[in-house]
Amino acid sequence: MNARCPVCGRPLEIPEDPVSGELVDHDCGATIEIIVSGEGIKLKPFQGVGEDWGE
Repeated sequence: MNARCPVCGRPLEIPEDPVSGELVDHDCGATIEIIVSGEGIKLKPFQGVGEDWGE
């Protein structure tokens, strides 16, 4: 399945049966998170996991 990278706009290959939260690395160096919902598939740049310092 092809889509467009939300960072650079170039074609991005994603799995045929994507799972929500799945991460895909793109040639531009971005890590893209796949979001599957009732509305379809959305792609967004992965922000990583923030650290909780307990404050």
